[in-house]
Amino acid sequence: MQVGSEALRTFLRAIGDDAAVRVHGSAIRDQERRGDELERIIVERLNRAFLTPLDREDIYAIATKLEMVMDIIEGVANRAELYAIEMLTPEVLTMADLLTEETTALVNVVAALESLRSSTVSEAAQRLKLIEEEVDHSYRAGVARLFRTPDFPPLEVLKLKEVLERLEEASDHCEDVTRLVEGIIIKHV
Repeated sequence: MQVGSEALRTFLRAIGDDAAVRVHGSAIRDQERRGDELERIIVERLNRAFLTPLDREDIYAIATKLEMVMDIIEGVANRAELYAIEMLTPEVLTMADLLTEETTALVNVVAALESLRSSTVSEAAQRLKLIEEEVDHSYRAGVARLFRTPDFPPLEVLKLKEVLERLEEASDHCEDVTRLVEGIIIKHV
């Protein structure tokens, strides 16, 4: 997921360079397939395991949410290609940067599960919350720009609004994973 968000950031910055967009789009799709495979492996192992280090439902919920983030990342890239988006607002690029920060912090949150370190989870969760607030701010500013700029082509407004919405949705799912991990820590500490 972290690699996928980095690939999305690079993909969006490459808009206008068709060859680079294809390369980065392909990398994103590879990461999404890898995420699907990891989720399948986790579910398979949960079904076979007699004992698990954490509640099965918690492990499943985290795996599903993480894979959903990757699905959304792929969806953003797919839409950018399908809609032939040729220009982006600064807010789209900012949100892609912030999503990369979020997924990096999320790696630390999930890694903290191994030792059930509440301080690490708490610090990372606070950082994720701040990033998510920045994403929300960028989302609102981006939508406002689309609708307040009189010469913005209406079709581009629709395309970019959907991209902004999907990036914001990915951010929300990252926050959901953090909440799941915080809940696990509360149960086990």
